[in-house]
Amino acid sequence: MSDPARALRFNPEDGVVVREPPGKGYGYWVGGKVYYDSISGQYLLFYRERRPLEAGRGGRCALAVSNDGVIFNDVWSANKSEFAANSIEEGHCVRYGDRWLLYVSYEMAGTSTWRIDLMEATEPAGFDVRTRRTVLSPGDFGIEWIKDPFVMLRQDEVWMYAAVPPRAGPTVDGSVVAARALDATVRATSSDGSHFPEIEYVFEAPLDDSWHGRRARLNSVIDWNDGFVAFYDGGRTVYDNYEEKTGIAVSPDGVKFTRVENRSPWVESAYGNVRYVCAVRVESDVFFYYEYTVEDGSHELRVNRITP
Repeated sequence: MSDPARALRFNPEDGVVVREPPGKGYGYWVGGKVYYDSISGQYLLFYRERRPLEAGRGGRCALAVSNDGVIFNDVWSANKSEFAANSIEEGHCVRYGDRWLLYVSYEMAGTSTWRIDLMEATEPAGFDVRTRRTVLSPGDFGIEWIKDPFVMLRQDEVWMYAAVPPRAGPTVDGSVVAARALDATVRATSSDGSHFPEIEYVFEAPLDDSWHGRRARLNSVIDWNDGFVAFYDGGRTVYDNYEEKTGIAVSPDGVKFTRVENRSPWVESAYGNVRYVCAVRVESDVFFYYEYTVEDGSHELRVNRITP
């Protein structure tokens, strides 16, 4: 497998702004995931807007379509009250046969529990929040939460990668207690897009003091040569909940991912971090969609197109 870190590297400074955050300053951001529909030639963007914790968190999400992957027009939107949520998190919309599937993660109101729901429609503008149903509930798997889905279609299967709590807890060595990891990534598979009976851990934190030592959230996966390349968010403290950094991992089968060794994040902003990188392959090109920290501390959603 050729070196993806070099072949796929892009300059986040050169990205085109796709969506701006709902406000200026730390805690305001906008981000999302994109799917390319080869049938219609359109790009589908699910994005959510975020405000500071004291101002309501993730209050609105939307679907937008584009013919070129750069200029997007909203066709659907919803707010957190429609989901009965404290906060709307990441989601992903894909075409599956003659159906459109929209997976949305959110924190249920009055709890600290994230789950992933599914809505179905015959066209991207036709989703109805009232028809949603939960397809990945953390209690079914004995975990505290599950969120931030990224979906791949592999022949007749739907592969969903999602963030979950780590398996390993804090470690004790005499009188010294080492902090546990903060998240991990699982893969769930389905033959119909609506029933995911199992989850499998595919990417976990190394539990060291590196920049990515205690986080392991895969944000997107693309085919690369005879295997796969993934783009993940890493971090080492709770503070990194809002300012994670981007790394690259590889896998021969889409099941077990290994980090590409980097002493520093793969790409960064001059004013902070690049995170939630969503890579989309379209013929010989790769579109990178990502949250980019700007000078005032807020996060823009940008796109950068490269030919590896």
